[in-house]
Amino acid sequence: MPKHNKPNIPDLNYRSGLRYAMGKAVRYFKQGIGVSKRTTRRLYGFTPYIHCYETLKRYVGIHNNFIDTILTDVNTINKINIGHIEAHFENLLDNDATESTIEVNASALNKLFYAFNRDDLIAYINENRWLWISSATPSCRTIPFGDPDRVISFMRGDANKSAAVIQKETGSRVADIKKVVYSVLSNPSSNIIYIKKSKGGRNRMIDFSERKDKLELVHQAVYTIDKHFTETKTNWSEFAIEYTKEVHRAAVKAGEIYCGPHAFRANYAETRYETTIGNEEDKQRERIVLKRITEELGHSRISMAKYYIPKFRAE
Repeated sequence: MPKHNKPNIPDLNYRSGLRYAMGKAVRYFKQGIGVSKRTTRRLYGFTPYIHCYETLKRYVGIHNNFIDTILTDVNTINKINIGHIEAHFENLLDNDATESTIEVNASALNKLFYAFNRDDLIAYINENRWLWISSATPSCRTIPFGDPDRVISFMRGDANKSAAVIQKETGSRVADIKKVVYSVLSNPSSNIIYIKKSKGGRNRMIDFSERKDKLELVHQAVYTIDKHFTETKTNWSEFAIEYTKEVHRAAVKAGEIYCGPHAFRANYAETRYETTIGNEEDKQRERIVLKRITEELGHSRISMAKYYIPKFRAE
């Protein structure tokens, strides 16, 4: 691919000013207003335009936010780079963006970058969008699987099953599974699993000193995944995409409500609460337990731990 491509928008070149190019982009997108998607797909194989004013307003709002918050050092369209894309989605995730918000932002930016003829940026978004989505806050309210082990039993592939076990026994996000693997492989004799730079840049520490049986399950899962990666040369982005799809398929087959792989985090929180609190009605102890679970999940507010635990939803 040439270093600089002529934009697909007439009257622009790769050195066109950013604000000027944005104005031209809006006019370009409007070509689809009142035209069916079927027509443009027949002409282009996909639809490069926007077909209703509501979507146009939403997408342009995303474009302007991207410019105002991320592209503060950019004057021309050729200066936009992958680092800007990464910063945009990291910013969304740090602000607890939902899965649907990540998906809409990815689609909106892909429209813009097609108009600018930036295939490199489109490829980067498409390569990482499922990883970002899997790290986002679920769009539906997260509830634990009724029978997480049954869901895991329906999953295909030992590596996928092992990833689910890691989520269920550590409360990790999909994007943090590889960090659990790294922690165990780096220090296999430790009773503590470290998840460094999780969502929001937080470092997490999960102590299994009193749960050696659970730690053994995590270790077995880690070695299975490590073997899979060694033999198949799979990369983490590809694995995250396939794993997320496989959890969905297995949950449907098991007759479970699917709210994303986050459900395994909810299972972790629920199990940790029930096995740690016991039958005691001690509010002070309950707060200590909830605080510990909150920290293990990588949050700072106890309300987030309560969000995952069914007992507190009626409060």
